[in-house]
Amino acid sequence: MTGRRDALRALTLPAGAPLLALLGACASGDAPRRDFQLLADAAAGTAPPKLPAPLDQVLLLDLAPASTLYQSTRMVYSADGTSRSYFHFAQWSERASHSLLRLAEARLAAAGRFRSVAPSSAGVRGDLLLTLRLDELYLDDSRQPANVRLAVAATLVDWRQRRLIARRGFDSAAVAPARDAAGMAVAAGQAMGTLLGELVAWVAESARPA
Repeated sequence: MTGRRDALRALTLPAGAPLLALLGACASGDAPRRDFQLLADAAAGTAPPKLPAPLDQVLLLDLAPASTLYQSTRMVYSADGTSRSYFHFAQWSERASHSLLRLAEARLAAAGRFRSVAPSSAGVRGDLLLTLRLDELYLDDSRQPANVRLAVAATLVDWRQRRLIARRGFDSAAVAPARDAAGMAVAAGQAMGTLLGELVAWVAESARPA
């Protein structure tokens, strides 16, 4: 029963929630419209950082399971900074963790540090394995102005020797232009862009031979 009560609380909008989180950008008439937001990398396409000479290695990417709160396409916000709730009528276009993996792959490939970069499910033989876990992605509406908080845990492993190379947590935040799902998507893209820049530099440095 405790689990069910927690789930119901997560679906309840507390007082002070963003107005559009409640209304969900209703369509004309009384029927609510469900909006789907794209989680993007706002820094994609910018010049990659100057990295050491490319390594003749294949980097594979994988996902570690996210917390239950983020195992769906539901968008998350916090009205008080401590609790978490779902937007009623807004969702990501895909699970945020899957977007994280796809965007990280694109940024790492564009940096040109490795011979190739691919998801672990591609069936490619790899030298290194980077595992990412989405720990937080929510609109913090307890702050003025509201901002998006993003946290990711990363683990880099020598896949051939099954040896841990390094692990690190990454945190990023960006101010939301509006206190609603659309504003969250914009700020999430900015936070993602900053975080992926730090991730690329860390992977490049950690993978360098001793």
